[in-house]
Amino acid sequence: MTKDATSRRRVYLPLDDASLAQLDESKVLDGKGIHGYAVTPELRESEPNEDAEGLEYLAMQDAATAAAGRDLRVVAAVDLDPQQVGEGAHGDVDTEVSLLGDVRLRWVASLHVLDPAGERDVDSDLELSWYDVTELPDVRTLLQS
Repeated sequence: MTKDATSRRRVYLPLDDASLAQLDESKVLDGKGIHGYAVTPELRESEPNEDAEGLEYLAMQDAATAAAGRDLRVVAAVDLDPQQVGEGAHGDVDTEVSLLGDVRLRWVASLHVLDPAGERDVDSDLELSWYDVTELPDVRTLLQS
């Protein structure tokens, strides 16, 4: 991993169709007003026995839950400069953060798509299918079908 990659912070963003289109077409997403989910000091404090991978999983599940609650199906995993991430939860979710700048498509590591609402198991963690960022047009097509 390069120094640049290790100095970035992974944030999980629930995205709507308009945000996906903006990323696909202009290669930049306006970050104003967007809340994401990331490993935060509050999460580390509330889950002291979790390793780094477990903490990332919890942050992604919070993003997936937020997406599902807004009838969205996509969570983007984005690697941002730490200065682009506003700390402090915006509610009762320890992982919630705010974006302080735009998101460039080249910073998106992967896309994760939730199963349709009728196909989800309500008694387990939300399942997400992984897509490479180069598959963004395919993800958009999938969501329209």
